[in-house]
Amino acid sequence: MTDAAFEMHLMQDGEQILGAYCWRNIEHIEELSTEYWNLRRLEREEANLLSKVKEAEKTLADAQKQRASYLDHSKSQDEDYLDRRNTLLESIEEINRERDSLMAEAIRTKKKHLALKMKVKVLKAEGLNEGAEIRKTREELASLRETYTAERKRLNALNEKSTYLEDRLDRIQGEINLKINDSKGESTEAFSRISKANRDITKHKAELGVLQEKQGVLFREVGRFLNVNSKRKDCGKACREHRGILEQTRLLFQSIELNRKLVEKLGG
Repeated sequence: MTDAAFEMHLMQDGEQILGAYCWRNIEHIEELSTEYWNLRRLEREEANLLSKVKEAEKTLADAQKQRASYLDHSKSQDEDYLDRRNTLLESIEEINRERDSLMAEAIRTKKKHLALKMKVKVLKAEGLNEGAEIRKTREELASLRETYTAERKRLNALNEKSTYLEDRLDRIQGEINLKINDSKGESTEAFSRISKANRDITKHKAELGVLQEKQGVLFREVGRFLNVNSKRKDCGKACREHRGILEQTRLLFQSIELNRKLVEKLGG
């Protein structure tokens, strides 16, 4: 049963990959029509979000160049204000990078949690309610829940810190603007654009993470159907360019079934 559970995870990963590679070929498979059109919609939304991220990153790069030009022009001005402003900008950018990394970690933790829940479900269905393997899996689930909660708390703390620093930046920029009237319009625009671009990038990447989770679920459903029905002509045609992956998932499915039959024969 340990072998079967391990192979189940491999098969599910393989089915997700199979679905991701082959979903564009399933339009005419009636049972997968809903999944196909949902994936078409999500693909369009993903392209739109990626375009927005690219646009925001270009805006950020342009604004940073504008900021650099402004800094050169302002070297003779109050050094204390400039140093404080630059430190805040660096801190905000560092927080944004850390926040992106943390969101990615949270998504990976959630994905692993879903996989372990499936493992518990399978083991329970096979009558292993109190086995060592299921106890270990439940312990891992509990640990992952704690990890995910901690990650969410860290993310909330980073958001609060980012908001606080941006408020400080706005106040310092206001003081600078009072001192540098001749550059007021240029500086305000540059720092406002940087702040907005960073917020937009964070927002769009978070939306991408949610969208890609939905895609992953649909990829698994498509891959599962193609795997189970690999002998059907329409399914084989949909997978003709990726027969190697289909064959691997099919063999894993057979191995899982044989392991289960072996347990039944042994009285498990």
